[in-house]
Amino acid sequence: MNSYLKSILVLLIVFVVSFAAHYLVISGMDVMQYWSQTTYSLVGMYTFGFCSSMLVAVLVFFANWSMPEKLGVIFLGLVLLKGIAGYIYVKDGLKTIENNFIEYNFLVVFFISLFVDVYLAFNALNQVDKKV
Repeated sequence: MNSYLKSILVLLIVFVVSFAAHYLVISGMDVMQYWSQTTYSLVGMYTFGFCSSMLVAVLVFFANWSMPEKLGVIFLGLVLLKGIAGYIYVKDGLKTIENNFIEYNFLVVFFISLFVDVYLAFNALNQVDKKV
């Protein structure tokens, strides 16, 4: 299987498993009622995280193909843009609930997506060209 497809599959598996675990934790803590107080949802946060990580992955793959010597700088720029996009996404939900429910849930999703991004960039940086 192509290394790019493996990376996309890893991205999908990590997000599905972490969504299921996150949903079970929130259900177990009996705090699902806080979602009704906001315009955000756990599915929406994971969708944002998955889509932004997919975009970063595609751009990292493209940069690795076109200019591999600049991949580290491009990745840092993409992470900066992803952080700005994350703030724009969550800024309306900041300080809306007294117990920081939205902030903590968004940070969990954001750090999972950053972990996946770093993993994919690490694999792209350490990719060895194999001659067949």
